[in-house]
Amino acid sequence: MESFYGKALIIDNNHKFLEEIKDHSGLMDAYPCMLARSFSEANSILKQPKHRIRVVFLSSSIGESHGMSELKLIKESRPQLPVILVSHAPEKLPAEMKGPEVGFLKILEKPSSFRVIVSEIVELFKARDLWKDVQASSEEKDVELTLADEGYIPTLLADYVLTPKSFFNVFIKLGPSKFIKILNAGDVLQQDLIEKYARKNVKYLYISAEEQKKYINLCEEVSRKLLARADVSLEHKAKNVANLGANISQNLIHTGISAEKLDTANKFLNQSISLMRSMRIENASLKSFLENIELKEHPSSVSFLAGIIANEVGFESSKIIKLVGFAGLVHDIGLYELDPTQLHEAAYLKTPEGREIFDQHARRGAEILRSNGGFDEVVCLTVEQHHLRRRGSDSTKRTSNINLTTEIIGVADELQNMLSADDFTPERFDHFKMFILPDFSPQIEKAVTKLLARPEKR
Repeated sequence: MESFYGKALIIDNNHKFLEEIKDHSGLMDAYPCMLARSFSEANSILKQPKHRIRVVFLSSSIGESHGMSELKLIKESRPQLPVILVSHAPEKLPAEMKGPEVGFLKILEKPSSFRVIVSEIVELFKARDLWKDVQASSEEKDVELTLADEGYIPTLLADYVLTPKSFFNVFIKLGPSKFIKILNAGDVLQQDLIEKYARKNVKYLYISAEEQKKYINLCEEVSRKLLARADVSLEHKAKNVANLGANISQNLIHTGISAEKLDTANKFLNQSISLMRSMRIENASLKSFLENIELKEHPSSVSFLAGIIANEVGFESSKIIKLVGFAGLVHDIGLYELDPTQLHEAAYLKTPEGREIFDQHARRGAEILRSNGGFDEVVCLTVEQHHLRRRGSDSTKRTSNINLTTEIIGVADELQNMLSADDFTPERFDHFKMFILPDFSPQIEKAVTKLLARPEKR
């Protein structure tokens, strides 16, 4: 099962039902719930943004109004929060409470177990994108269009998922706010078209922000199916997981953070962990592995590398590795928020203006996460400090007050930048190990050196 980002709040005083919930530790991990036996206790939870309550299950036995007074109070402060009424004795509910206009999303009558609650969570937050809804948008093809930059999200042309017909309306960006539409949703999609634009050095295809949600779902489905197949190579699996992460990171960069997007990011992190376990079983050298796949998109690549390094350092808990992976996914969110026109970190370092933006981005990224609320402070600190080092000659970047998670993101950041550089040569691996790795703590240096040098399984 996939966990969803945030928590459900169950407000109930039925002792038998609450004890039954606590017995489902596995489901509680996947679908975390907070339990409150009174409305005052629940109200205190709802007032704290860090809990990220996404749905409330309210028992009709909590108050004298069968939950109506409590529903009104919840809706006053959180009008969009779905509230489901739980009735252990539906025969006692007044008839007027059973109409849709009352305000409850639905009524659960005599739920037999916590699995009933989980089913409602899955139904409420699962993707509702249907491929039968595909239709061409109104823009004309093959003419220059003026469109809002923020409404369209890039995906690498080389990694675009090919289907017999295009599920999406596809654009190429000509310049600021200038696009040309090359495909209508429903058009036949041929490899020749992709190759034609590749020959013209087009790097990205653009899809509307709304349609990109569906594209991410398609990438997730393809990647998940490949991970389950024993006849598919590790490199092929990695390429698809990396593509999923790349599109998720672009969505976060261009349209901001939301609970729905964090649910999707969680799927990428789950797949990354599955891939890491496969790598460990096959005992592949990280150096050899990285030479056989292309880690193009910086945030998702850093996330993936950080998870591998965290596992080697000794972080074996999936929850901790996912925390590290998420920090990698958003570590540069401040950079793109300050200047969303650039798609590569290196581009900022070519001009004084870009350098000024670059110098602000770590602090700005932490501000974005903290203002959004609900993020572990470890993630915020990691984003804020990922360019600091425990050792080294640069006193402006050196600090002893740095945690391992931050160092893991820092070294993954350095490693990905080296691997994706246009002037990369095998000799740069040696430079990385001799002059960059020693700036990190011995524990990090040892783990990364071991990963890069690990012999192939014979």
